[in-house]
Amino acid sequence: MALRDTRRPVWRTWILAVVTLAAVGGLTVFGPSPAAADTDSALAKIDTSLHWVPADAAVYSSMLRNREQIEAILDSRAFAKIKDMPIIQFGLKKFETEAAKPGNPAAMAKMFMTNPQVQDLLAMLGDMFSDEVFVYADTDMTKSLDLVMKISSAMRWGPMVVQLRGGGYGDEEEIQAMLTMAVLGENIDSLKVPGMVVGFKLKDTGRATLNLGKLEMIAGIGLVQVPELANALKRTKVAGHEYLVLTLAGDMVPWDKAPLDALRSIEPEPGLVDKLVEKIKKEKLVLAIGLRDNYLLCAIGSSTDVLARLGQKDSLATRPEFQPLAKYADERLVAVEYVSEKFLDVVQSTDRDIDEALAVLGEVLPATPLSEDDQAQILKDVTGLATEVKKALPPPGAMMSVGYLVDGGMESYLYNWSKRTDLDGSKPLSLLSHVGGSPLLALVGRQRKGTVEDYDRLISWLGVGYGYFEKFAMPQMSDREREEAKQAIELFRPVLKRLNNANRDLLIPALDGQIGLVIDGRMKSRQFLTNLPPTKEPMPMVEPALLLGLNDSDLMRKAVIEYWETFNDAVAVVGKINPEAKLPIPEPEETKDKAGVIYALVPPPECPVDKQIAPNVGIANGVCVFSMSKAHSHRLMVSSPLAADGVLTDAQRPRAGAGVLEFANLLKTATPWIDMATKAIVRENMPKEQAKAQLPAILDQVHTVLDVLSCMKTVTSETYLEDGVIVTHTRLEIRDLPE
Repeated sequence: MALRDTRRPVWRTWILAVVTLAAVGGLTVFGPSPAAADTDSALAKIDTSLHWVPADAAVYSSMLRNREQIEAILDSRAFAKIKDMPIIQFGLKKFETEAAKPGNPAAMAKMFMTNPQVQDLLAMLGDMFSDEVFVYADTDMTKSLDLVMKISSAMRWGPMVVQLRGGGYGDEEEIQAMLTMAVLGENIDSLKVPGMVVGFKLKDTGRATLNLGKLEMIAGIGLVQVPELANALKRTKVAGHEYLVLTLAGDMVPWDKAPLDALRSIEPEPGLVDKLVEKIKKEKLVLAIGLRDNYLLCAIGSSTDVLARLGQKDSLATRPEFQPLAKYADERLVAVEYVSEKFLDVVQSTDRDIDEALAVLGEVLPATPLSEDDQAQILKDVTGLATEVKKALPPPGAMMSVGYLVDGGMESYLYNWSKRTDLDGSKPLSLLSHVGGSPLLALVGRQRKGTVEDYDRLISWLGVGYGYFEKFAMPQMSDREREEAKQAIELFRPVLKRLNNANRDLLIPALDGQIGLVIDGRMKSRQFLTNLPPTKEPMPMVEPALLLGLNDSDLMRKAVIEYWETFNDAVAVVGKINPEAKLPIPEPEETKDKAGVIYALVPPPECPVDKQIAPNVGIANGVCVFSMSKAHSHRLMVSSPLAADGVLTDAQRPRAGAGVLEFANLLKTATPWIDMATKAIVRENMPKEQAKAQLPAILDQVHTVLDVLSCMKTVTSETYLEDGVIVTHTRLEIRDLPE
């Protein structure tokens, strides 16, 4: 075929493509893209409640493969070792001995557990928790939580405002009741029972049907004894499925016995109590339980609408937040969770807290002796500061997470749609090579690098605060105190200027935005404090360290020197103000090697601490270390690959955060201290000879528990940005005990 024969006009090519796709796949011009179709197809493999829980759910959580996980534990060597512990075997034999005695509580318990009806109920409970268990809350849950948060805020700030207004409510309980009524009156439409459904996926729906029949009979007998509840329980069809529904109306409350007159005497506005009562009388509390296909559903709400909406057109699976879930459709899922943006906005109500604090300030200021101009200026400045703070706080976004089993452990992904503009995931985290290779715990992250402008903004606000100190605090001092304060301020002014210059010109340019926390346990000593008796064996000590990533190590070294000299200037100023004050701080000891330089404060001989302990700052290429020993700083200053596997094997991957927890090694480090504590407790609570005889067996059982816990080896985690979404990938490594 000649080349010219393949050159169709663009519009003809597109028409041919669309017609072909429509013929083969049933698509239309307005149908989903191939990528979307692939995603929907993958999500369809996930046979869970996700596909019929409404898309506007506030909260959703699904636990999967529960029986598989429990059986894995029960079949493990770790569980067998726990079961074989002498204390467990003794307890089991003791129970069997007691159960053989007629009338003994153990015998009654055993008889109860062997009852066929009880065993049938236990079998049903086992079936309920064997596969999927999910919880779903509707949008009313967000409104209810918002109402609770508003009441909590009123309880926090309201009493002070009431007292300032001179409201005459002296009793604290009366004030709280009045504030609660005020909030309820302002949000009366939110005064309803939120909808929630708990669901259990079953294999044997027949057993569940029989037990629901028994429940109906038993509940019916009980309710008929109360005339108001005689007709409260009914079988009701909701969206084609039958449920046992218990309806409790607000007008069933014995309002004639409620202390309404007492509430009316403190209501914030006339008629509010009656208005709230009328609202509650119209509301209902509905409890429902029944089968929907192979799910047993238990629901609570103001009606059965929370059940009726299940399985409608739009489900959670259609939300864009669940599109990443398609990548894990073929995995052995154990958890899928979701929290809506609106729900998180209520939970993380920082903006509202700030606004409420401003409102309270507006109420407080008129009660002060300040002039109107001063009040207006304070409110203006605080409002400006609040605006700055709110800008720095990222707005919340929806969150979706998925967890699944892998060979040797579990992995999870958390997708966060919050607008975290402060995170920087554009480059690898170089600090991961400065955590000492195999720490007990290491957390590293990078945020947007602070600028001199950010720092100047902070200093500006500190200046505003100092202005208020001069204007309002100093005039309240005595003449002597005021003169001493002015003298101290003048003496410290050059020190603060030098500190400010060091921050702006040295520290800020030296940093690269990375920060890390490292905890190690390699330092050992028989006597960390010389005024305490030594231990028989060297004991490990937890070693914390703070890491800062550096753009310019030379600038950081100059900054450290400048800070020390500034500190000496401050000490000199204190000496001028109070000649009797003495600060015997030794000069830092400087140590240089191939790794870099360490400035350490070596304790004097009279200080009762192990000589390994020396607070210090270590500076190397790309890193600044603050630790409690020179050996630890040197270890962190030297670049070494991270020994942990998991999700951090690729050191060159761009990340915003990373973490590793060597849980088994942490337990190993803590074991000598646990042994010491165990010995002390046994010797304190047992006679000497008995303690000597039983201590080895007790220690052996303690070590068994520690061995089992050490099956959880390592947790590794990384946070990165994916198409603007914050993703946190975590892996938990689990290993059974060796044979």
